[in-house]
Amino acid sequence: MKISKKINSPNLWLNNFPWKRKNDHKYSRGKLVVVGGQSNMAGATILASEAALRVGIGSVKIICSKKTLPIYSLKFPSSLKEVIINLKSFKKLIIKEKNSVFLIGPGAGSNQQTKERTKLILKNSKYVIIDADALTCFKVKPRELYRLLDKNKIITPHIKEFHTIFPSINKKISNYEKVLKASRLCSCTIVLKGTNTLICSHLGKVVVNKHASSELAVIGSGDVLSGIISSLVGKNKLNPFLSSCAGVWIHGDIAKKFGLGLIAEDIIKNIPKTLRKLKKLISSTY
Repeated sequence: MKISKKINSPNLWLNNFPWKRKNDHKYSRGKLVVVGGQSNMAGATILASEAALRVGIGSVKIICSKKTLPIYSLKFPSSLKEVIINLKSFKKLIIKEKNSVFLIGPGAGSNQQTKERTKLILKNSKYVIIDADALTCFKVKPRELYRLLDKNKIITPHIKEFHTIFPSINKKISNYEKVLKASRLCSCTIVLKGTNTLICSHLGKVVVNKHASSELAVIGSGDVLSGIISSLVGKNKLNPFLSSCAGVWIHGDIAKKFGLGLIAEDIIKNIPKTLRKLKKLISSTY
């Protein structure tokens, strides 16, 4: 059976793109809290945070430990930092940052601490992006994760992570069928990363992104994508589904234009070029 899928393009989301407005300030542009983790994976947290700032969010705060604070302070001075020592102080932070978007996963470590932090964020925050370790830490009891997800949450697994958290879904069926089945289990936006990334809404609407490059198959690329999406979602911005579509397209456009030898840092450096391209598209349309 031939399945019809909508193709991702700026036509889907550009009219509502959250450009910086004349009277905006850093707080009106939104706040992102990125939950850092292990010191040997601090680079993933930094990549996601820098990508979010490049796309246009007003401020980024990295949650860190006393051990990782010097790393983030030295390597990424543009971000705010807050040291959290236990789960109690982490919960206080979530309440304090109730109007912020949360990103957890890049560099977090697939462990019990990440799992408990993810559960607290999902229970107490509206807009949450969950990637990498914050997904796979639920591999023993994935239904714990499903119950906490809703229409304002986004998960961004690659295919291996997808099957870790959706073990009941047949590996032999098409990726399109996989995301549809997954959406019935967890009712959130799913970004299944791959050659042709699929974006599935909480209602089962699927968009396929063909605007990309195999050069994206490089370490750190997914961390950058999660940061881009995090910057686009939230109050007075794009909804989780459209922010995911826009983020995936921007990510792919940069890779297509850059060509051979792409690394994650190159994606971040070239975000302004693609944003200028999108601005020109608006000008030529109206």
